[in-house]
Amino acid sequence: MRKWQLFAGLVFGLLLSGCDVSGLAIDGKEGGSLLEVVDVTIDRDALTSNLALMKPNTAIRVGQKLNTALVGDYRKPTRGVTLKELPPGLSADFEGLGWETPERSVNLVGLEEDIILALDLLNKASAEDRDQAIERYKFVFGDSDAIVKGETAEYWFWEDGPVRLMVCAVKVSNDRFRLTSVLGLKSVMDRLRMDRDSATRDVAAARQIALESAESDTK
Repeated sequence: MRKWQLFAGLVFGLLLSGCDVSGLAIDGKEGGSLLEVVDVTIDRDALTSNLALMKPNTAIRVGQKLNTALVGDYRKPTRGVTLKELPPGLSADFEGLGWETPERSVNLVGLEEDIILALDLLNKASAEDRDQAIERYKFVFGDSDAIVKGETAEYWFWEDGPVRLMVCAVKVSNDRFRLTSVLGLKSVMDRLRMDRDSATRDVAAARQIALESAESDTK
């Protein structure tokens, strides 16, 4: 679980420092039982959903076979490291597949061989990268169903039946963002706190942390 733990630990650490509001919304829920294979179903509505994780020339959809997804814009680069880890909160009976470089990581979670979650992370995206990603999704799927804004991060959500698409842009410097795009079954994304309510709570928590930090600095 190295990559997922590193990713979750990084964003949560930034949240605590007041620099990032994405942390818990891209981290597994603490405690509680694991999400098991028997708890997840890919029904007809999921298989026919229009939502997809998209790059200019490639798309990944819920229900797609794991071994068909890492092609085109999602193909592992020569210097990429293969990953098979799962995010915290999911049982080891799910399948994990993906790759990482210092600049980007792509992670898939499968129910047997069928994709139930796909994540694409750019560590240092430009504002243009962010805007192009959002405009691409808006062009294909229409306006987002919800937007959650914080001082240093913004979330966009699209939903279609049992499938959700989330894009999160977190400002990491004056002109760079950590851009995370996630497609998956709602039941899985809810378990990982990749949902509107969790994003709203995390934005509020980050504001409170920043406020308390500012107050302590003035004392």
